[in-house]
Amino acid sequence: MKTHRYAFTAAVLALGALIAMPGLAQELTKLKGRVVGERCAKAGKIGECYLKWADPMVLYTEEGDQYAIDFGGRHQVPQERLDEAFGQEVEVHGWLIGGTKVQMSQLNILRPAAGKEFFKG
Repeated sequence: MKTHRYAFTAAVLALGALIAMPGLAQELTKLKGRVVGERCAKAGKIGECYLKWADPMVLYTEEGDQYAIDFGGRHQVPQERLDEAFGQEVEVHGWLIGGTKVQMSQLNILRPAAGKEFFKG
């Protein structure tokens, strides 16, 4: 009976280690760039991306690399926050997946667009 108990405990621990291993293997990375539409990134129109070309969005880095945005993670950035960052300079914390995708855990807008100011004349 004790042998079964130890075998069961060992199996549960091994299963837990296998489940946790991919998360431990991926290192959190920090990237800077702009959130733009994939079509804009391919055409090189980074500062002048049309809103109709916004889907799907990618992260275009300062080095000229382009990463598709993966929404599959549990620490994902909400779509509304991504929409707010469209066309802006951002800093992203997350995980690179296969060298072509980024799974974001945090998105910081570095230079938010200035709002309109009204002065009394």
